[in-house]
Amino acid sequence: MKLEVRLEKIFEKARNSVPLTREDCAYLLRIDEHSWESGLIRATAADVVRRKNDNSAIILGQIGVDIAPCPGGCRFCTFGDDHTSVQPSRLSAEELEVRMEAFCREGDLYGLYLMTMHEFDLPHYLDIIAHARKIAPASTQIWANVGDSDTDTFRAMREAGVTGVYHVCRLREGIDTNLRPEDRRRTMRSALDAGLELYTCCEPIGPEHSVEELVDNIFIGVEMGIYQHAAMRRVAVPGAPLAKYGQISELRLAHIVAVIALTSVTVPTLAYMGVHEPNELSYLAGANIITAESGANPRDSAGDTARHRGMDMARCRKMLFECGFDYIRRGDESKIPLNFDYLVKTNSLE
Repeated sequence: MKLEVRLEKIFEKARNSVPLTREDCAYLLRIDEHSWESGLIRATAADVVRRKNDNSAIILGQIGVDIAPCPGGCRFCTFGDDHTSVQPSRLSAEELEVRMEAFCREGDLYGLYLMTMHEFDLPHYLDIIAHARKIAPASTQIWANVGDSDTDTFRAMREAGVTGVYHVCRLREGIDTNLRPEDRRRTMRSALDAGLELYTCCEPIGPEHSVEELVDNIFIGVEMGIYQHAAMRRVAVPGAPLAKYGQISELRLAHIVAVIALTSVTVPTLAYMGVHEPNELSYLAGANIITAESGANPRDSAGDTARHRGMDMARCRKMLFECGFDYIRRGDESKIPLNFDYLVKTNSLE
């Protein structure tokens, strides 16, 4: 079977660090994920990403520090105030310590996200950041996952110990949410202006989203200069208005991961490529970030996702090992050999 000339040229671009165009990205996304060509796209993305960072992967942790009905009103989120049944609650300092100990016990957590709602209590959040920074190993970064904020707010977070921020302008922002796309983009720029690293994502992807929508969303991050890019499929959370549309398959998600990896790997600041939720197909398609979760989760109706959808550190290590990564990187970029002996040492085989 002969490879199409256009596809071959795109592969050469990616291998030689030549940025892909929007037209290249759209062309790749239109290829059937069941096809031979899709298999080549996924394999090429994995090869390019793994060569770039010595076949290493990173583990991130996320802790939901508080929950409440959210005025963001996202139609795909369990916390949207017009359809949620959650009651407000806040993680105590003692509970934070317990959850962090599970994440940081072996010293191989690259970064920890502290997630809150779109509207949040900044002084309390800064206290949580400072407390987490004291508890976490020096080699584990602290990251923020918060609602729309300005540069001064992010500067305060940076002073408290935050290294980076997860923020996205979602697919159909302002249509499937009560938030404005311009505010979401402004927040992303504010994080960068405050000297923080930016991690973004094409999300939450559903069966109804067009190739054009995906391309526009992917390039928000590509054009801003992000530290990490990612793809996340929408989970059909029971009770969420968009659950009626269902979900894309993990195979389709892996294809999109590969396309984003090839499109963003030439961004000078890009270091890692993520996927959510974790799955083996995507780690063979260019992804090298895996996330362990605890506490509140917008894709989960359970109060503690660690007992439901979320993965723990042991499962994360084992999945990365099974997908053939040679190293886990700490937040200081030092490497830990990821081999069978390490799985035994960290009780990660079950």
